[in-house]
Amino acid sequence: MIQITRKRNRLEIKMMAVSMGNDLCIILTGGDSPHLGAVTVGSCTEAFRTFTFKKHKENVITDLFSSILKRKYKGNFAICCGIHLDNISSEEINYSFELCQEIAEELCIMLRSKNI
Repeated sequence: MIQITRKRNRLEIKMMAVSMGNDLCIILTGGDSPHLGAVTVGSCTEAFRTFTFKKHKENVITDLFSSILKRKYKGNFAICCGIHLDNISSEEINYSFELCQEIAEELCIMLRSKNI
């Protein structure tokens, strides 16, 4: 299992990745109320598909994360995400994208070093 946490001001995002053979199950949570807002599945050889629960917008994050994994990871992956920060500002929304991109890039580096 790989865990990565990033924090900027009051926003903290945690990622846990569990290896399933050559595949990966990833959980991204953070903010005041971690939950499940969107799930994206994909691989380097297939287009990714996203399911978003009503009134949630985490698909933006799972799609961003998936686009990085699709280019840099050879196995199948599933990304479950739920991040909620009370009274989030537009600046904090941008932070969430930046932090998740940093986490995805670091995860890919770690996977390469472990030959996963």
